[in-house]
Amino acid sequence: MMGMTNVDHFTRASHAFIDVVAQIGPEQWGQPGLGSWDVRSLVGHTTRAILTVENYLARDEPDQAAIPTAEMYYTTIYELTDPQAVAERGVEAGIALGDDPMTFIRAADTRARALIEAQHRGRLVSIGGLGIPLDEYLRTRVFELVAHTLDVARATGATASIPEAPVACAVTLAAGIAAATGHGEEVLRALTGRQPLPEGFSVV
Repeated sequence: MMGMTNVDHFTRASHAFIDVVAQIGPEQWGQPGLGSWDVRSLVGHTTRAILTVENYLARDEPDQAAIPTAEMYYTTIYELTDPQAVAERGVEAGIALGDDPMTFIRAADTRARALIEAQHRGRLVSIGGLGIPLDEYLRTRVFELVAHTLDVARATGATASIPEAPVACAVTLAAGIAAATGHGEEVLRALTGRQPLPEGFSVV
């Protein structure tokens, strides 16, 4: 993992997601996915981890980073997000996949990676009018891709072969979010076998 960047993690995570989607059978798209989502909506929501990179890079660059880290993204912007709105966007994103989800997702991935490569070092993106470094925003996208790729695999029985580097990136961010929200000790005790986490515990 030495020398790898968040761009590399994003690329590997998105490709692992695409590999899992490729295993979904035609009859599985309407099956239960996660929570209120069916598989199509879950895949649509996960695809947004790629599409938002493209969408945010199309906006004007903000003057300063009001959200300097991925951890802060999850303790500010993410916490203000309406869960019902997230669920509805997932359904809409699933519908937007159309009749050929693989072609749609691969095209989105190609566009996003080309845009990322074209940015200057230190590029900021605007989320709700607040700036966050692109490099830090990509950490959030890796987290979403890794977590939901595992969700899709579990829902469909697909095999998820996610490289170690993006998994490590996602786990590191999850631990950072836990610490930033006052749950660091709980998570550390759980990871070291001292005590289990409470039922339903989540850092997001």
